[in-house]
Amino acid sequence: MKTSSKGLLFTLLVSTSLTTYAYQNSGNSGNSGNSTPVACDVIDVKITTIQLLDGSDPITVPATNASDCLGAFDGNNSLFTNPGTSTPAELGNNPGTNLGYDEDGWMNKEDYQGWWDGPGAFIDEADLLDLDGDGAVDDPGWVYVGKDEGNGFFGESSSDGSTSYDFINDLITFNNCKDAGGNAATSCVGGNAVSGNWAYNPPATNPEELTNLLGGDFFDQVAIVFKAGNAFAMYNFNIFELGLPPVLAGDFNYAFTGTWDISQVLGNHALSNISFFARDPIDATSVPEPSSWALMLLASFFLYRRRKTKV
Repeated sequence: MKTSSKGLLFTLLVSTSLTTYAYQNSGNSGNSGNSTPVACDVIDVKITTIQLLDGSDPITVPATNASDCLGAFDGNNSLFTNPGTSTPAELGNNPGTNLGYDEDGWMNKEDYQGWWDGPGAFIDEADLLDLDGDGAVDDPGWVYVGKDEGNGFFGESSSDGSTSYDFINDLITFNNCKDAGGNAATSCVGGNAVSGNWAYNPPATNPEELTNLLGGDFFDQVAIVFKAGNAFAMYNFNIFELGLPPVLAGDFNYAFTGTWDISQVLGNHALSNISFFARDPIDATSVPEPSSWALMLLASFFLYRRRKTKV
């Protein structure tokens, strides 16, 4: 079992790297795809509500863009979500721990395929950690949480050899999806959708098995990856930018909802699957000062809760 105290905000999601994929479905009206991929924009994916899962109602917040994005990139990253592997031949011999260690999955590889410039996706040298306890500060920290290929979101497993945890199914859901013509989509994932709403639905508190494996702090980033046709785009949310207090072991988690629109970046090709990642993370004692925007968001959040309590 890992002894590092670095842990998790499997709650604050959304660095949240979520990887979403989409494909061209020429049999669906208005969704045959009309262009090659273009540069992503942080406005493609947004947060619109936050809910503390202590029985509080969701609150609407100013639409919050993704912190960063990568892509769109041509090609198919079919092994993107296989921790510990970069080729099919490696899969049987090196399944990986899925604990964010250096080289454990594509998100934790340096300058991989030229898709990013750094030791891992959305990671700088200053963000590196020693998660595996080998004395080298070289671990990017990305944990593969799960994937939706059209039959719902299925959680992935993490293990240190003695302790393991399966992330919950339906952690990420999609609804109110539209096709390229603005009509109701046949299905959000695996249908003809190019835009819609998403929801992050964690348990009210983090399970003991999860905190035992990853520690009692919190994830500091999440990411989502979208694939359409022969291309994909990646979006990152940095939890600190939301200005929310860290969620520690025993604390209540936050749920989030928001919007997504890949019609421009992926050329109106339909969403075929999404993958979600979270970064295990930074010591809570090292949390940076929130931005002025985050402070305004945090103030409005607690003002709402205070008014609700007085009613």
